[in-house]
Amino acid sequence: MDFSHLSEPLMASMIGALATVAAALVQLRISWRREIRERERGQPITKKTRRGPVIFIFVLAAAAAVGGFALSQYFVSLREGDRDTLRADLQSKLSEINATAMRLEQARTNEREQIETGARRAEGQRLGEEGASASVVVGPCKPEGVPGAKQECTEQSALRIAICATVPASATVREVQLYVRAANSKQPWEEARVQAGQDAGQARFADKFTERPDGDAGKQICQGFANWSGEKSRIARILVKYAL
Repeated sequence: MDFSHLSEPLMASMIGALATVAAALVQLRISWRREIRERERGQPITKKTRRGPVIFIFVLAAAAAVGGFALSQYFVSLREGDRDTLRADLQSKLSEINATAMRLEQARTNEREQIETGARRAEGQRLGEEGASASVVVGPCKPEGVPGAKQECTEQSALRIAICATVPASATVREVQLYVRAANSKQPWEEARVQAGQDAGQARFADKFTERPDGDAGKQICQGFANWSGEKSRIARILVKYAL
């Protein structure tokens, strides 16, 4: 048993009770031995002599009561100490449970963010593979000069325009596909593809594309185009494929 946490009054009560019990036992033993010697000598037993053991028995009972009370207080203090220890253990377990719950919540949040980020990345990759497109209708070339004069358009005198498609600012351009066909044509776009710098029947795309900012989140991929046909309107189209 650990008596280090007992209060001073309780410790004094226990010591006093033990001392009283010890003294009463010694006195009771002395009284019994005296009575035995008197009986052996044939001396009469007086009332005072007979009352001695009874008094010591009462003293023993009182000391036992005090000792029992002190011992009960000791056990009460032990229970209170155990209760405090149990309360501290419960608080510690609750803290661990709360910390574990917070870690699990953070893990779920991180997992959800990773899933959302992965979904956005997958969607961005899908859009990049499909590509961003733009098209424009370019009318027949009309040469500048004296009205009524016979003058043909040339590539140098043709009006040049830029066809631009918007992609995310972080995108890396993988390919710019170019298409041109007559305005009234039903030709599939797959069959109307041309290369940069290729003569497409009095029409041509520029050799290289250019980039320019389009706000904070995007940028424009532009390809120059010229149509110097004096009779045909053309539809020029670009398809920009990119990666994120």
